[in-house]
Amino acid sequence: MDTLQGMTALQTRKRELLLESELNRQTLRLEVDQIQLQVERFRSGGMWVHGAWRWLAPVAGFFLAWKFKKTTAFVAKGSLWTLALRKLFEAWQESRQAQS
Repeated sequence: MDTLQGMTALQTRKRELLLESELNRQTLRLEVDQIQLQVERFRSGGMWVHGAWRWLAPVAGFFLAWKFKKTTAFVAKGSLWTLALRKLFEAWQESRQAQS
């Protein structure tokens, strides 16, 4: 009868280990899903930064032009303004296309 009790104890232990293993699998799945969610949030945040950079670069150009306005000629300033305005217009068009 000792062998029967030993087999019952082993079967009980086996069930407990299987349940524990399943819990570990589910916990691991949850953690992987959380990591994927964080990666997606990072990507979407990264896209926002990329979009903001398109708007901030021409503004930085304007500030640099004002800082060095005494050393640049009228034609150079005009071409800088034209280039900056063109970049702003292109960025505006791209943002409108992205929204639609």
